[in-house]
Amino acid sequence: MTSPGPRPRRGRPPAAERPPLDRDRIARAALRVAGEEGFGALTMRRLAEELAVTPRALYNCVKDRQEVVDLTARLMMERLPRHVYDVDDWRSTVRRIYRAAREQYRAVPRATLISLDEQVTPAEIHPARLLHTEEMLAFLCAIGLGLEDAVHIRGRFLQDVFAFTLLIDYRYDRSDETVRALMQQPVPAPWLAAHPDLDVPHARAAAGLPALTSDAYFERYVDDAIVLIEHRLRS
Repeated sequence: MTSPGPRPRRGRPPAAERPPLDRDRIARAALRVAGEEGFGALTMRRLAEELAVTPRALYNCVKDRQEVVDLTARLMMERLPRHVYDVDDWRSTVRRIYRAAREQYRAVPRATLISLDEQVTPAEIHPARLLHTEEMLAFLCAIGLGLEDAVHIRGRFLQDVFAFTLLIDYRYDRSDETVRALMQQPVPAPWLAAHPDLDVPHARAAAGLPALTSDAYFERYVDDAIVLIEHRLRS
């Protein structure tokens, strides 16, 4: 009769099996938590759980939760994609900007709410955040927009990407095909079925339209952004 093998250990892995705890590792873990669960869930206890350490161990690397928030924000800014801005083919450039931003924030959708949930220490803002804004405004002005319109278009870009990754991608990526189809209906079909006598013909017709993939749906956002820029250039 063979003897049973060693029983698996429970709880946190031994310290020797864990990578060293440092500020970079804390920032990456904090971004994972905030990106999936929101900054409201980012407590020191939850962060320690994510890192498989004790809360006390965190305080050997950071002063407090605010420092964790600052580190997380800085990491998000460090990851901002840099672009090649082609004034002569600005439409393709706009598409690349939209797609790259969506790819970044789609991985951490709920972290896009940082400006609503947290206050980031100004001195901790990564220079990439300022440079990214400057380059995009300069590009939009170079294609013929005034500065006021450029600021508006950049704001619209952020609204489009943040809203889409949070309200569409976040749920789409975590749902089955049935739920994905319902997401694009102005009024979900089960709600309409529950009110058969209600006179809402347009809503019922819209519920029967073919469902788009999230990628195809996003491209419509980009199309609308390009149309808006064209309109501003003509006005």
